[in-house]
Amino acid sequence: MNDQILFPLEIEAYRIGEDDKISIMAKGYEEGYCKIKIQASAATIYPPVYLVMGEPCKEIGYFPYSIQKTIPYPSNIDYVQFQTVAGTKRIPIIDVLEETEVDVKSLVSIDENQVIGFSYNSIDINKAINDAVNKLRKLNPDFISAQLKTSGVVSLKSLSNFNFYYAIMEIDE
Repeated sequence: MNDQILFPLEIEAYRIGEDDKISIMAKGYEEGYCKIKIQASAATIYPPVYLVMGEPCKEIGYFPYSIQKTIPYPSNIDYVQFQTVAGTKRIPIIDVLEETEVDVKSLVSIDENQVIGFSYNSIDINKAINDAVNKLRKLNPDFISAQLKTSGVVSLKSLSNFNFYYAIMEIDE
């Protein structure tokens, strides 16, 4: 079947500090759609426009959906373009280090020879470690060994229950 554009009621975008990823969350209600997802539009513009797509299905009822997608995104852009019923809107990206009552910055502060990897809206340590290792490779392509210094989960109920796993790694010298 052909996917169709759906229009969510709520859209939020989050970033952790200067990280090169964002997490987009969309919520709404639809009747007769399944396999609902967030994807980039086919238009070749920068930054891309994101939208919610769903596949028509035979389910009867008016069902809520809450979806999220984490994507690579330039850290120098503070909004994401999203297709809504009123047209394309700029959704501001919320920096979770700035917008919370909890002092998250002290949890995720790093030294000069360290990097921090994140697993957005997930508590998967493997994703956080992989992200940290990829950042270490960018920092020093010749590194051979690294140590996991600390890791943990941060859950922010004040920001739509956004949570992330972090892993701080350091190159062994």
